[in-house]
Amino acid sequence: MCLLIAVGTAESRDIDVLVESRKGIGLIPSTWRGTLYNGGDLPVEGLNWVSINASLVGTAWKERIGGGGPGWVALDAAIDAAVAKGARVVLPLPTIFAPKNESTWRARVEDTVRRTAERADRYEISSAPSVDRERYLALYESGVWAAYQGYHKASVGGPGVDLSTGLLAALADRCSERSLPLSFVSWSVVGETGEESQDTFSRVEGILDRVGLEDRPGAVVSRWITGDPESVPAVTLSLIYGLTKANLDASIADLSQLPWGETALKVYDRLGQVEIPMLFDPEGDLGGVATLDGDDVRMLLWAERRSRATISVSGMRWGRMYAYERSVVGLRRTQVVEKSDLRAEDPVVIEVSVSPGSPVFLTLTPKN
Repeated sequence: MCLLIAVGTAESRDIDVLVESRKGIGLIPSTWRGTLYNGGDLPVEGLNWVSINASLVGTAWKERIGGGGPGWVALDAAIDAAVAKGARVVLPLPTIFAPKNESTWRARVEDTVRRTAERADRYEISSAPSVDRERYLALYESGVWAAYQGYHKASVGGPGVDLSTGLLAALADRCSERSLPLSFVSWSVVGETGEESQDTFSRVEGILDRVGLEDRPGAVVSRWITGDPESVPAVTLSLIYGLTKANLDASIADLSQLPWGETALKVYDRLGQVEIPMLFDPEGDLGGVATLDGDDVRMLLWAERRSRATISVSGMRWGRMYAYERSVVGLRRTQVVEKSDLRAEDPVVIEVSVSPGSPVFLTLTPKN
């Protein structure tokens, strides 16, 4: 089946979109379903990952090592709530809250890991702009061994900051030089164009290739947000699409810094599990993803500028009836704006308009 979409008004650009419904690209990984978590209700249903807010750890660390005051009660409650909902937990060991005394730091890390080892999946020894590079590297070196004292199979990594700091490369070098455990590397992403997910992953791959660690660490985007792009919806959805293309263990959305974050995660979750080819001519202004959910064809389109798309969906069963539905995705709600029955030809041709602030969700569902 072939689907062509043209998007346009007086100022819109015509774009042809080709969708091939019988050529599966592969399963869409679930690693993009992760958010930062402050406790309480999970912000989105069906999350695969949560990263506990570092401030909860910092508050727990104000209490006596081995103790169990209100800070630890709140931290334990957040971890338990995430696990109860089926999410895997990234627990930060934030160096910004590290005590000045290194032996106290080691004891604090060991105690934290011992308490949470059966519930936390990964431990991120995270840095912050106020933490000096050499101090961070020293804290990682002592902290990773302390974590292993807490649990001998702990998965520990870091540093969780922007690649421009050079800290991820410095950490990989230090681990190589001193044979330190590094289960995963983590970094943050700020989206301005939507290409940053894949671009930063490629840079990380280059760093790991250069360092050549004996056991290649996994990769985690431990915080992703948008900056100040022209089209926030398009950049947000492009970032998620890029996260599905990078070979990540997990990715964590900071919804407090993502105006369209919750909406984007929810609409992306409506897609099918199998991605199918979606080609744009010309490329650039319109983006999207096409999927199959059983025999349903589900498509999500977003635009950098107003476009008129002519969508040709090939591979549909000739003569079969399909229920066609077009929805416009808004920040507060997604509204169905068109419903009709289509008899399949090859290709099925649909025309839709897509504006920068209003992504479009399309479904073709067999009726017989």
